Amino acid sequence: MGNISDKLKAMKQVEYLLFSFFIGIIIGILTILGQGVLPEYWDSLANSGSVWLLPAFFTGSLGSSNLKSIISSILTLLGMVVGYYGYGMLIKHVPYSTAFISLWTVMALIGGAIIGLAGFYWRNDGHPMHKFGSSLIGGVFISEGLTTFIHFNDYSHMMNVGIVQIIFGLVLIYWLEKRDRISCYKALMPILILGITIYELLHSINFLLMIR
Repeated sequence: MGNISDKLKAMKQVEYLLFSFFIGIIIGILTILGQGVLPEYWDSLANSGSVWLLPAFFTGSLGSSNLKSIISSILTLLGMVVGYYGYGMLIKHVPYSTAFISLWTVMALIGGAIIGLAGFYWRNDGHPMHKFGSSLIGGVFISEGLTTFIHFNDYSHMMNVGIVQIIFGLVLIYWLEKRDRISCYKALMPILILGITIYELLHSINFLLMIR
């Protein structure tokens, strides 16, 4: 695993960024295919924001600077948008709303910048923000899981999905952080506040777009 990571980190800048974008396209296509294969309610995991951010976190972690990490993660997420909506429109002939595509393009830019920094911080043990880097992606999973409970009336049929996301987020932090796990779990509170706020905002925007 370490050798693969070292080889990826040794890629030239252009190769690294193209790799990030290509990985995103593949995951975007796999997302739409996964929605058709996974059982009812569990198919939401394929299109989950936290699931999309996970590969962007790891591509960002390979960057040699925080700027390269940010650009890499943004390209990964933009690749997912291209792969998902491109496959849906060209192959499955789904008439997606331009508003939804625009929304997720903007979120790719914002989310990519944040998760790219997190990946860079996680990869650099000595960085003062390292604990937040180790905690952020797990916190995103936990935030999304908690949002399911916040909107219990709408998602009462999906409680199992929310529970799995919360457990996975906690385990992910434990797996990512090898030294100071206690500090990483303590760093969760501001991450959860930010994460839930963003998910609530997205929930409201999605609702407004659907009733247009």
